[in-house]
Amino acid sequence: MVSVEVLAGFQLFEGLEGNELVEIAKLCRQRSYEKGAVVFTSGGSATDIYLLKDGEVHIQVELVIYDLEARATIYVVRKGETFGWSALIPPHKFTASARCGQDSEVLTIDGQELMNILKGNEHIGYLVMRNLSNVISARLAATMVALRHQVQRASASRL
Repeated sequence: MVSVEVLAGFQLFEGLEGNELVEIAKLCRQRSYEKGAVVFTSGGSATDIYLLKDGEVHIQVELVIYDLEARATIYVVRKGETFGWSALIPPHKFTASARCGQDSEVLTIDGQELMNILKGNEHIGYLVMRNLSNVISARLAATMVALRHQVQRASASRL
C-alpha cells in the first residue's frame, strides 16, 4: 500500500487528513513506465486517474494548422501532479495523450472507486473536487498558451 506521506504530497489531496488519505491509499496501484512509453491516448476510455510519483510525463495533442501537422506538448506533468483526470469527469474520455519524457513512477486509482469515496464522504469529496478544479483550470491556461505558440509557429512558416 502507498504511504499516507506519499499521498499527502499530491496536489489532488491537499487538505485531507491522515485517516482520509489512508482510505484513498488502499485504492492506489503503482506502475513504472520507461522514457517514451505512452500512458494513454486521446479518445481512449478513461478509467484510471494518474498521480506522478517520480519522472516526467508530457501531455500532448495532435494538431493540424494550415499544412503543418504536429504533436504538441501542451503541459509537462511533474512530481506530485495529477493527470488523466478524465476518469473523474464524464464522458470519461481522454482529450489528450500522455507520453513519458523520462522513466516515470506513477500511481493509478480506479476513477469509479475514487468517486465512491468522494460520494460517501462530503469532506473528502469537496476537497478533492476543489483541488481537481484547480488542476483543470491550470491545464486549460497552459493549453491556451501552447496552442497560441503552435499557431504562431505555423503562421510564421507560411510567410
